[in-house]
Amino acid sequence: MDITHEDLEKYLSRIFTGVGLVYINNGSMDICVEFRSPNNAIMLRANLLFDKMYNKALSDGILSSEKLEKLMKRRNIFTEEDEEKIEKLKAQLEAQELLLAKTTVVKAKQDRLKGIIKKIKDEINEISFKKSSKMSMSAEAKADESKLLYLCWASAYDADTGDLLWPTYNDLLKETNLFFKDNIFLEFLKFNRGIDTRIVRYIARSNLWRIRYVTSLKTSEALFGVPTSEYTNDMLNLVYWSNYYQSIYEMLPEDRPSDLVIEDDEALDSYMQSYYDERNKEDAARRSKRRTQGKLSAFDKEEVIVTQSNELYEDIKYDKPREAQRIKDKAMIKKRAGSRR
Repeated sequence: MDITHEDLEKYLSRIFTGVGLVYINNGSMDICVEFRSPNNAIMLRANLLFDKMYNKALSDGILSSEKLEKLMKRRNIFTEEDEEKIEKLKAQLEAQELLLAKTTVVKAKQDRLKGIIKKIKDEINEISFKKSSKMSMSAEAKADESKLLYLCWASAYDADTGDLLWPTYNDLLKETNLFFKDNIFLEFLKFNRGIDTRIVRYIARSNLWRIRYVTSLKTSEALFGVPTSEYTNDMLNLVYWSNYYQSIYEMLPEDRPSDLVIEDDEALDSYMQSYYDERNKEDAARRSKRRTQGKLSAFDKEEVIVTQSNELYEDIKYDKPREAQRIKDKAMIKKRAGSRR
């Protein structure tokens, strides 16, 4: 992936402001619509609406996702065999990703492995679609649709006036221009989904952003000029990946992947997964060794402690340590002296 400096600045501007701009035609003219990321109060109201619509859907006879899933199994729409096949494919996917992590030099092998990984993912998605396509009819899906529509209303503004496109939520529900309404909703879903993670990762490792990120860490300056409680999804995503790459750049030279691997998302993820798995195994082995050593006693090494009261005490020859021999000699002298008396 290659992003120009201008596009990089555009993405950063969107992340810094938490705003998305787009022109949408209302049938007679193009309107510049401004989408603003919903704050915590709006999210709280949206979640309340979700609960209300979920209960209403249940009262209307719509099945919950749990009951709908059971119904699909009874009707062989999505069977246990499908679930088992998905689990097997996931195991294959994990194995191929492990191979990709080990292949860091030959690009041809990397491309072949990526092709296999993509094929496995596509097969998983194809089987999963049999389930997900029907889950859209669940009570949760109906309630989520109402929640998203409310968030769309609360986030859509006229960029020229700064006013909400619809003064109230009911005004949105009553909108007769369905073409305009649907386009607004689709654009909001794109905005709400956030910037593609591949682009965010590119930004996180770019020099233009890393200068700001590292400076913020050293000076304790607010990264986006707002409290962390007000971070948008894009802000959180960028901070997460910035921290991810920062930890990689701070690795020891012998552990850190090459720049070629760092710039390849799939290869890097596979490499780091393998690295952390290996570290976890080493840590587990060290912990196990410490626990075992703590439980050792003289009997674990076939050693027995014999006191002076034991009948074998005088028959034991003490080569080492010398202190033990002195103790034995001292005891013998006392015993002989007592017998003479």
